[in-house]
Amino acid sequence: MNRRRPSRTFLRVFSMFSLVFATSLTVIGAWSITDERRGSEAVADVLEVEHRGARTFLTVQFTTNRGEVCESSLRVTVDANRAVSTGQRIRVRYAKSDPCLRVSEVGDHSGWFTLLIAVVLLIAFAILAYVSWRRPRPPIPLRYAGMP
Repeated sequence: MNRRRPSRTFLRVFSMFSLVFATSLTVIGAWSITDERRGSEAVADVLEVEHRGARTFLTVQFTTNRGEVCESSLRVTVDANRAVSTGQRIRVRYAKSDPCLRVSEVGDHSGWFTLLIAVVLLIAFAILAYVSWRRPRPPIPLRYAGMP
């Protein structure tokens, strides 16, 4: 059976695009976590609770430190907030740059998981780029080919 190997040029192009993608994903993930950490916490009123299968989504309203009133929807990830109902209050964390759009519960660490995946992809694609761009080893001379 004669297998066809991918061309070296294809591997080089694929590894470079993948490496750029993984680097961008890592930088964006790190910036997102940093921006969320520079934000603040607030007490939010629960306006609506929506159950979609096993997932629970909340619509909350809160006031930022700058006095801006925000209404946002978020997915419940913290076990303490799974049984929350309309009218109750929960603590939320909002980002500094987009306080009304990037809202999460206090105790939600899903951003770190995304950053971990991005770093693993970055390492894997860096290894692929190294392997595809290194100089090929010279072939074994024929006089040594049959030796154990």
